Amino acid sequence: MPKMPEKNPDLWIAFITALREYGLVMGLTFALSYIRIRLYSERKSMIATMLEAAFGALLIMLIGLGINAMGLNVAWTLFSAAFIGLLGVDQIRALAQKWASRKVEG
Repeated sequence: MPKMPEKNPDLWIAFITALREYGLVMGLTFALSYIRIRLYSERKSMIATMLEAAFGALLIMLIGLGINAMGLNVAWTLFSAAFIGLLGVDQIRALAQKWASRKVEG
């Protein structure tokens, strides 16, 4: 019988490895997103601000893992971190929806 996910150490080892590898970039993305939200948003609550900044940081971890899997340079992770941190998760979602709809229609 296979081990349950919470009892299998492979998941936690992979998570800690990704955190060690992309922790600095995730922290920078969180800080940049938090500052941008506090300065330019229409007075979001503290919880909403923290959740959006944390989501941006987790998104960067996923992007970093994808960039690593494609064999690209780690500088792409830093570029995408700055891009998401400055534009914000909402703007990135809107750009992705435009790009996806253009690819489907064309």
